[in-house]
Amino acid sequence: MDDAAYGTAIHQRFDQFGSGVADQVLALYPASAYSSPAYALIIVDTDFNMTCEVRSVARAAAAANGKPVWRYFYTKAFENDPNEVVYGAFHTAELFFLFGNFNDGQQPGGGLVYAPSQADLAFSQALMGYWTHLAATGNPNGSGAVAWPSYDPTTDSMLQLDDTFLAINGYNNPQCDYLVTLPQP
Repeated sequence: MDDAAYGTAIHQRFDQFGSGVADQVLALYPASAYSSPAYALIIVDTDFNMTCEVRSVARAAAAANGKPVWRYFYTKAFENDPNEVVYGAFHTAELFFLFGNFNDGQQPGGGLVYAPSQADLAFSQALMGYWTHLAATGNPNGSGAVAWPSYDPTTDSMLQLDDTFLAINGYNNPQCDYLVTLPQP
């Protein structure tokens, strides 16, 4: 995909919402800000269909129930296999690490058979630790783990899940502020 094809794809997705909407999306997600126009399109689609909607749900949950909300942003890719690395961090990829099962049961003839590295196994153990603590106590934080901040709607705090766990604030907030104003098709 080149820049022109990216622009065409954005117009195909967003012209239905009105004049100038696609151009605003292109301004918020310039292809030059990403490793490729195709990756820019993946980020737009992901933000529009998932990330920004999840932010809205987290904000509503934090306001409604008075109990902590825990939000994460998953960025870890399957780096130990050239056939998988092309997918980057995809929806549900964290489940292989969360359950420590790197075979999706689709073999032979396709699917994921992945030989995890030591870093992958350490990441998997840490992820299991967070989820176990959350299930047991209502708080994912435990001894020795990077602190996972409870969600704060004023900062949009979350934990980025990758080889290095990192507390972050406000992932793509300007983009989400605009995208959540558009109706979901």
